[in-house]
Amino acid sequence: MRIDMANERERVIEDGPGHVNDRGLPMPEADSIIDSIPAMVAFMTPSGELEQVNRQILDYIGIPLDELKNWQASDTLHPDDLPSVSAAWMHSVSTGTPYDIEHRIRRADGVYRWFHVRGLPVRNSEGTITRWCVLQVDIDERRRDKVLIAKALAEVSSSEERLRGIIDAVPGFVWSASPEGSVGFVNRRWCDYTGMSLEEACGDGWVASIHPDDAPGLGGYWQALLHSGDAGEYEARLKRFDGIYRWFLIRAVPQRDETGRIVRWYGENTDIEDRKQAEAFLAKARSELTHLARVASLGAVTASIAHEVNQPLAGIITNASTCLRMLGADPPNVDGALETARRTIRDGNRAADVINRLRALFSKKSITIENVDLNDAAREVIAMLLGELQRNGVVLHPRFAEALPPVRGDRVQLQQVILNLIMNAVEAMSSITGRARELIVSTGQEQDRSVYLAVKDSGTGVDPQDMERIFNAFYTTKSSGMGVGLSISRSIIEHHDGQLRASAHDGPGATFAFSIPNADNREACDRVMENH
Repeated sequence: MRIDMANERERVIEDGPGHVNDRGLPMPEADSIIDSIPAMVAFMTPSGELEQVNRQILDYIGIPLDELKNWQASDTLHPDDLPSVSAAWMHSVSTGTPYDIEHRIRRADGVYRWFHVRGLPVRNSEGTITRWCVLQVDIDERRRDKVLIAKALAEVSSSEERLRGIIDAVPGFVWSASPEGSVGFVNRRWCDYTGMSLEEACGDGWVASIHPDDAPGLGGYWQALLHSGDAGEYEARLKRFDGIYRWFLIRAVPQRDETGRIVRWYGENTDIEDRKQAEAFLAKARSELTHLARVASLGAVTASIAHEVNQPLAGIITNASTCLRMLGADPPNVDGALETARRTIRDGNRAADVINRLRALFSKKSITIENVDLNDAAREVIAMLLGELQRNGVVLHPRFAEALPPVRGDRVQLQQVILNLIMNAVEAMSSITGRARELIVSTGQEQDRSVYLAVKDSGTGVDPQDMERIFNAFYTTKSSGMGVGLSISRSIIEHHDGQLRASAHDGPGATFAFSIPNADNREACDRVMENH
């Protein structure tokens, strides 16, 4: 069973006040993140009752949580939608399958708006559903756009002026093009947004409204659609009349005659700027969760820290006492005192190194790219975790390859991944009895000369159906987990042009390993790219 670093944080500080709310739901840090997501999020019990909602739901509906819990008997759902919603929800609860439906929800002012509602079950290691997470996304404008577009297309047989009048009434951006791709019409709303006239937009004039960074990709995609004849969609930024760019989802659909020949292309542009901002916020949220994951391990390694620092401090005291005795002898043993003083300096530097490593690991330092010896980086992490390994009865077998080439990367980030994989392995073996809890940390080179580090345990293993999902953000096999540790680790490794993977064993346990190009290969590739 795999856990993440945020889950480990909950385990090691579960006795501290304020880290789990009175409903046993996420910690205040996670509550704050969920409340900041620009969408409506709710949590339901395994049997389907409402358990918790975020701030956006309370602001939108305008009634307290206690009243919301009786949603099937209230008017928060449109009366026409309630039967199908209830049936779909009960089906998902009884079968454990994801919930996916569109329906209307009443706003605080009494207005109903359309939402796309999706619910996913959260399961524990035994596969039992422990909670439902439900996301509600406002699609009211998109629904209205579709209705108006359908009406407009139904009027194709009417005069062109009447058709254009209907299309101009559509709140979205509508356009049409010839079979060869030359734009012949854009509706009034498109013109009002871009500040361009219909004449300026026709042909390929519309390209001037596309962000320069997005225009080549969109142009290539449009040509591919014209060649294949398939419908498609593409995300790009469109310039507003005041020079501001906003993200749009650009859809194109071919209209065919009875022989299947394309006679016209029709398209719609939907503003997705708010969604893009929400995605950007979740990049930021992941960065904050990375820092939380680092801090989460602090409680687990406190005893090891004390042990690591205590050894050089004890050596300093012993050496200082020995030095005084040697200098106080008659005659003074100067040579011995000098050697003892040198040992004192060595132990002082050892203590300083321990503190510096910890400060780097638990701080928000900027990324520093350098040559990193994975053997040394792993040894430093293991040194901090020795006490934790001993307390959990774990037998460590380090198998580090000799003459291992360095990799290019951020030492602290790579050590965070190593720490996460080792702590996950320790947790996976925490419930094991009747056999040894063995942990193998190994390094070596792949066939392509990339450098790898592997963590192999003898724990509970990973369910094959979870093998890929465990790397998804906010997916966890533990009821109390947040599902960010492995997602963050994979993101770190991918930013180092590497891969993080998991594999099950024929026997007990699993192996998690990552590989990164060695420094020589990476620098050679960089030089080739620069020359081109």
